[in-house]
Amino acid sequence: MSAVAANLMQPTRYATWRPTWRLHLAHAFLATMVTLVSLTARWPLFASMLLFEIVGGLTLALCSRFPWPGALLGSAVAWTGTVMMTDASISPGIIPWLCTAILVARGFPRMPAYSLVVFSLVLMIADARWGGASESWIDMLMWQGFIGGAAITLAELVRSPRHQAERSLYTYRESMERQRLLVVTELHDTVVRDLTHAVMTAEQARLAHPEDTALALELDAMTVAVRAAVEQMRHALRAMSDIRGGERLDIEATSAPRPLEAVIADAATILRQRGAHLEVEGLKLLGSPVIPPGVRLQLLRVLGELVSNMSKYTAPRGRARLVIESDGHSLEAMASNDVGLPGQVGGVWAGASSKGAPTSGAFSSGLGLEGARRRVEALGGGLSVSHSEGRWTVVFSIPFQAAP
Repeated sequence: MSAVAANLMQPTRYATWRPTWRLHLAHAFLATMVTLVSLTARWPLFASMLLFEIVGGLTLALCSRFPWPGALLGSAVAWTGTVMMTDASISPGIIPWLCTAILVARGFPRMPAYSLVVFSLVLMIADARWGGASESWIDMLMWQGFIGGAAITLAELVRSPRHQAERSLYTYRESMERQRLLVVTELHDTVVRDLTHAVMTAEQARLAHPEDTALALELDAMTVAVRAAVEQMRHALRAMSDIRGGERLDIEATSAPRPLEAVIADAATILRQRGAHLEVEGLKLLGSPVIPPGVRLQLLRVLGELVSNMSKYTAPRGRARLVIESDGHSLEAMASNDVGLPGQVGGVWAGASSKGAPTSGAFSSGLGLEGARRRVEALGGGLSVSHSEGRWTVVFSIPFQAAP
């Protein structure tokens, strides 16, 4: 309710344009002139008629600062005056027209704005037909239509460039949001992934040569520094990723991803040293001509992220599996791996093992799967993650048009 009230109190709907105090003064001058012309045209006036004339002018001036409150109050005064006054007058009958012009020029929805004028016309005609209004109502209707119609036409001409500027701002913000998401995803898929791979390689080298104390010390020093750098970058990426615009945006790669075969080979080597096993099925389907090049590029990045995750989180002596299937109209993939080591929660390392498993929280921030999900959804597909007892599974599907 408070949000609705705040919207009603806004002087404009545009983010690229705001009314100035000079404009408010101009509207106040216009309201004064309309009131004076109306008073002199029907002078002398009864006290009640004089009150309607003055209040009508005040509401028109108020409409400049608070468009909707002023328009509703001014229209209410005009409608009441139409029913109560026997002699038609320029003001307050013209007030709904001028308030509608202000609402239109400020970017407010047209339908409720124009409804003020429509209701005024209906009320005037009904009062003339059944309320015993004077014959001068036709002249006043012509005056209102001429002056009010000119004001609304001018408002529509003003609205067009303001609306165009608003659309340009929205396009700019959308482009900046796309660039932000692109930077987050690209940094995670390249720099962070490669640094994490370097740490894991150093860990494996230290485990392979336990007798070399000097090498172990150097590798420990290197991994500590790299882990600190990875954690700092992940923290920055999380902060960037949390500033969202809410729109679903396409994620376009700026550089070719690392060959999936190389990613799978490295993952298989790492898992083999851990006593685990990696199975891959359907890899040749990625070379199918029915997959558009842009879709294939995104598929390689998503699959590369899933394979890298399996190499990091598969339990020792566990099993990891990647299955790719396609029916010519869409591609489905499933990546699953055994977890369940002490210190693992949902496939993400949270502690250490006696075998020298990764211990740093820098190994996972959740950005990888989030980036993969954005890529899949940008292609019209869907990605789901599930964790059963001892098993972590990611499934996604991406549609594409078959080649003719």
